[in-house]
Amino acid sequence: MKISDTLRRWSSEDKLVQEAAYRRNLQVFGVAAWAMVALNLLHVLVFSFLKFDDPVRSAWAHQIVAAHGTMALVMLVTGWLARRAQSLPFSTGPMRLLPEFVTASVVIWAVVLTLADQAISTSINAYINATIGVAIVLLLQPRSAFALLTIGWCALTWTLGLTTADPAVLITNRMNATSAYFLAVLVSILLWRRYVQSELLQSKLAETNRQLQLQRDELEKQARRDSLTGLLNRREILRLAEQELTRARRQGSPVALLMLDLDHFKSINDRFGHPAGDDVLRHVAELMTHAIRQTDQVARFGGEEFVVLLPDTSEASALHLASKLRQKLADTPVANLGTPVTVSIGLACMAAGSSLSLDALIQHADEALYKAKNEGRNRTVAAKIQDRRSADHPAGRSGEPHDSC
Repeated sequence: MKISDTLRRWSSEDKLVQEAAYRRNLQVFGVAAWAMVALNLLHVLVFSFLKFDDPVRSAWAHQIVAAHGTMALVMLVTGWLARRAQSLPFSTGPMRLLPEFVTASVVIWAVVLTLADQAISTSINAYINATIGVAIVLLLQPRSAFALLTIGWCALTWTLGLTTADPAVLITNRMNATSAYFLAVLVSILLWRRYVQSELLQSKLAETNRQLQLQRDELEKQARRDSLTGLLNRREILRLAEQELTRARRQGSPVALLMLDLDHFKSINDRFGHPAGDDVLRHVAELMTHAIRQTDQVARFGGEEFVVLLPDTSEASALHLASKLRQKLADTPVANLGTPVTVSIGLACMAAGSSLSLDALIQHADEALYKAKNEGRNRTVAAKIQDRRSADHPAGRSGEPHDSC
């Protein structure tokens, strides 16, 4: 791959992670800024109490105090801005340039300290420590790091010529500054590239996990839903019904079950074809979904047969809902057929305090549905269920009526 292609790819990748890098720098500022404030104030305190008879050294000490005091103020403002910026959206405003501003401030400060030190020594440790420290601590895009560090290096190597008379010392300091500059640039670029690769990898992993979760949710949905109508399937409604019956027995509340079967559905398939029959099933499923309460559950039980589970519902309320369902279906034509469809409904209700099993409840609803079909279709028949407790204690013996829903 050509260098130009690599640089273009890097530039594209940099744009993808620039906000994450900015947020990470803000977090670093939130800690490093206050540490720098403490360190600079310590220098101010120490050098403020130093007394020298030599006026050169006294001036040097005053310059050190001024430089560290100024940097303490800059870091104090930086820490405040970083905390404020963490709650702001990432934008193209001035706050986005906070990392570059801090880098420039530290580099300029290091150059000033280094020049001040030339009055009493030949050390450039302040510049070396600051440039390499910035490269390690802050995440800067390569072009920004290169530009800022280059400006600092140029400023130092030029001003050293104004403060250093010894040619040997001057060339030594300039070469040491150059070595520190190249090392800082290299470290900054390498750490940035490692961060970019890590962020992109994390993004890919997050996207992969998201896709896997979507696939898992879809598989779970397919396991619980009928693929044609989108309603609950037989297995899921039986599971929910068993849970509801257990809850109802514990709390002593009634549960009703509607079993619906489309009238003359076979003739629809024979006359219009199976695609038209599928449209009818979807039509019925949609109407039923909008007609039931939020607490109710509707499922396709098999073929053209549907089941509606009605928690905390008495027989009278279930009959009323069944009547609404039948009327809604009878009054709403199927779009592709132009005519409505009707249903026969069998209703079974477990009375409050009863211990009726799910199999028995379904059997009663199925028998009531069969009776509705035999009585002419498009009607609701409620099953007459005798509670087992009443069967053990008949009315003739106890004088009490049978429990019913």
